[in-house]
Amino acid sequence: MSDTIHLSGDFYIEPFVNGVSGGIIGPIDVDSLQVKPDANKISVLSKRIGRYGQPRETYFTAKPAIITIKTTEIPPVMLAAAFMAESESINQGSGSLTDEAVTLPAYPKWVSLSKTNLASTGLTVTKDAAPLVLNTDFEINYALGMIRAAANGSVKDGGAVTVSATYNAVTGTRMNGNVQPDVKARLILDGESIIDGKKTILRVPQASLSPTDAVDFMSDNPMEITLEGECIFVDGETAAYYVEQPEETVA
Repeated sequence: MSDTIHLSGDFYIEPFVNGVSGGIIGPIDVDSLQVKPDANKISVLSKRIGRYGQPRETYFTAKPAIITIKTTEIPPVMLAAAFMAESESINQGSGSLTDEAVTLPAYPKWVSLSKTNLASTGLTVTKDAAPLVLNTDFEINYALGMIRAAANGSVKDGGAVTVSATYNAVTGTRMNGNVQPDVKARLILDGESIIDGKKTILRVPQASLSPTDAVDFMSDNPMEITLEGECIFVDGETAAYYVEQPEETVA
């Protein structure tokens, strides 16, 4: 078998919150997964004549290994880590707005209603009990639940209107950014050589990960996140990470 290593691989992440596993997520198609072992060099310098400034002893002490993950396939746990966020559920039930009072600023400013994901059917906006005309007197963003006066419409700056509408249910995930500095997680890479199929498995019992780069919401390319952190030497383990090359036995 070849000694050249060129891997394809499936990446798995198991996040922990307050020491409790959130379950193993994957496989994830990561673009880059790097582990950099490190050491601290200590030199004891001589002050003898003719040797001044030269090392009379050099040795190394361990430093944390650094792991870096880059990916454009971004499950919620990794997106939350990129935002240093805590995740919570979005759960807006369906219902109705009845004569919600709103004061519209002058065009082109918007104002938010109390609900989002509005239905177009049954929407009515009135001023002084008189109905207003959509796209003539006002404009609406149904998804975001925002309304504004139309340009050259009958509603001027400070116009008081009432809105009645139905709204649909909204579910999903909200990420509250910049409140969770890192994520603790167990990491696994199930690697396989594209040359000869030989396995190379990376196991990190625990890493502490945080973002290194800004998240570009409007990139010309797919959104990419980069997480970096230290491989933690946890109790009960014999190393901070393990690289395995198992030999499979054929019966």
